[in-house]
Amino acid sequence: MKTTSGTLHEGGASFATTHWSVVARCALTDVPEATDALAGLCEMYWPPTYSFIRRRGYPPPDAQDLAQSFFAFFLRTKAYARTDRLHGKFRSFLLASVKNFLADNWDRDQAIRRGGGYQFIPLDPEKAEAFYDAASAPDSTAERLFELRWAKTVTAGALNSLRKELQAEGKLKLFEQLKAFLAGGSVLPSYDDASARTGLPRATVKTHVHRLRQRYREIVRREIARTVSAPHEIDEELRYLCNILAEAA
Repeated sequence: MKTTSGTLHEGGASFATTHWSVVARCALTDVPEATDALAGLCEMYWPPTYSFIRRRGYPPPDAQDLAQSFFAFFLRTKAYARTDRLHGKFRSFLLASVKNFLADNWDRDQAIRRGGGYQFIPLDPEKAEAFYDAASAPDSTAERLFELRWAKTVTAGALNSLRKELQAEGKLKLFEQLKAFLAGGSVLPSYDDASARTGLPRATVKTHVHRLRQRYREIVRREIARTVSAPHEIDEELRYLCNILAEAA
């Protein structure tokens, strides 16, 4: 299976490109590539933002408009450049930003509705609600729901990256057959069933699953590294997000 330099193992990481470096570059320049990269971050984290707004009591149409407007305001006004805190956890920074946006009537009223020309995701009500329902927990606060949807966004992105790697290696079918082993939870898939499904010996299946899990962990770690500003924060954030997912299981 593919391995890459800079993969995040215990104690080591490459911090060439993080979410913070994208934000910092956009704060200092109007280069289109930098703005596009930040818009990509906005699209990536639309689901947790929408889920947070919904749990704050806004109905679906208003929550969609507010999520789009928040990110449009975020990009158009370079609101992120006002902070002297371009460090720490990007998750916490974004949550604080959307809280401030909802609390500030002027910002909210001045934001151009429906995204101000920035179309992050199709404004399909059912799709938007699917983001919310996928992370919804009846007793969760808006903040906790944001964090749960954030954790699911990170792990879903890692799973998609792994899928692309296996596809490039001509092993997409194997990935689809064994990806259930990566889901976690208290009930694990059966190796015997997987052996029958793939036509591979049980021992071979276990080897493939071990490698998939190892690479998946590396990718998750890499993705988390992009959301913090220092190597020592990676393990703390990883444990925190794992606990959130475990509590929701």
